[in-house]
Parts: sequence; structure tokens; C-alpha cells
Amino acid sequence: MRFPIVLLACALSGCATLAPTAPTPAPPLPPPATPAVADLSPYLDLLDEIAAADPQREAALLAQLKDQLAQAPGSRATLRHALALGAAGHAASDPVEARRLLQTLLAAPDDLDPAERQLAAAMLREYDARVTLYAQLARQREEAEGRLAAANEAHWKAMQSAAAETARLRRELAQAERKLQAITEMERELLEQVETPPPEQP
Repeated sequence: MRFPIVLLACALSGCATLAPTAPTPAPPLPPPATPAVADLSPYLDLLDEIAAADPQREAALLAQLKDQLAQAPGSRATLRHALALGAAGHAASDPVEARRLLQTLLAAPDDLDPAERQLAAAMLREYDARVTLYAQLARQREEAEGRLAAANEAHWKAMQSAAAETARLRRELAQAERKLQAITEMERELLEQVETPPPEQP
């Protein structure tokens, strides 16, 4: 009986050895890297600087940005120049040119970060709105100037007509006065003839 028991024990031991082992869990994947957000503070500082600058400083700053763009063309230099050029509140603001620069910038491949492209797109929408508003104001001003010119012309014509009518009435009045003077003179002569006694007969 001992031999079969040994064989049975060996068989059981071998089965346990040959049984598949549980798979080892894979190590957890590292979390996806968060993309770095571009620092937009230089652009925002530029907008603050151009807004607070006096006309002399403003002109110097715009000239400096234009020179930088000419000497080292690039996406970021174009973005800086467009932001300063289109910023509202200064005499040299040119949203039309700034819009053109941003449209060209966003339409071509560039090395801007996503946040910089979002800033450019947001400012482009603002410049679009301002250009549309300026066009509406210009059209309204032109229409108002046209109405004012028409009113002035009508007023001038009315004044000329009134002056002509006044001159006509004055001429008629002068003619009536001359006729009245002539009638008065005739009446006076007739009265003198009536009042003068006839000469006595010898």
C-alpha cells in the first residue's frame, strides 16, 4: 500500500508543479506628460506697456518692434508687432494692418505654441470686430455729412431765394414810392392852379 501512496503523492506533486502560474501584473503606465503652457506674460506686458505709454514712448516702442521684425523675422516677432500695432487706445493704432499680419501668421505653418496661437486667434477676432465697427462708423459719418451738405445747400438756396424775393419787393416798393411821389406832385400842382385867382380884367 505504501508504493501506490508514494506514486499518488508524486503525481499530485508533479501536477502542482506543472500547473500554470498566475500572470504577474504589468507595472502601471506613467501618467501622460502635461504639455507645457507657453508663458504669455511677455505679450500681456507688452499690451500694458503700449496702453500706458505717452505718444513719444509709443512711437519709439512701435519702431523698435518693427525693426526687430525686419532684422529677425519670425512668428513671435510678428505676433509681438501685430499685438502692439493693433492695440486700441493709442494714436498709431492700426487694426487693419494688425489683422493682416495675424491672418498671414495663422494661415502659414509656424513655431508658435498652442497658447500663443490661441492668443493670436483671439486678438484677430478683436481686430476683425474693430475694423467692422470702424467701417460702419465711417459709412454713418459719410451719410451724415451727405445729409448735412444737402441741408446746407437747401438752406443756401432758400436764403438766395429769400434774398431775391426781398430785392424784388424792394424794387416794387421803390417804384410804388416814385409813383406816389409823382401823384402827390400832380395833386399839389392842381391845388396850386385852383387856389391861384385868375388875373383881373382891365
